[in-house]
Amino acid sequence: MATDDAPADLDSFEEPTVDNDNSEGIDLEPGDHYIGQITGFKPWVGDYGLLLIDGEPVYLNQTLRDQLVSGCVVGSQIMYAKSEDEESFTDGDGEEVTYNPRSFRFQGDD
Repeated sequence: MATDDAPADLDSFEEPTVDNDNSEGIDLEPGDHYIGQITGFKPWVGDYGLLLIDGEPVYLNQTLRDQLVSGCVVGSQIMYAKSEDEESFTDGDGEEVTYNPRSFRFQGDD
């Protein structure tokens, strides 16, 4: 829709390019870690957001999002780790679910 001042030149609007490489992201095994640059954050994706580390997606849970918010600035070095220690809980169906907690780590100011 054009304003009364001037008609819209539809050719002056460019369609943005979108990277849809459908990367499966960083898949850590227990005890693994990945260090890289934060290249994006999409808080609307999933329940708690999506962080891009070196362009690779990491879906956040509440703990990861809290850590990100409390210690992060775009361009910061970040380490994404998965503990070798297992934790468990009982889900809504009464089944025990075992997992290896994940965490973000940030370099101190030392």
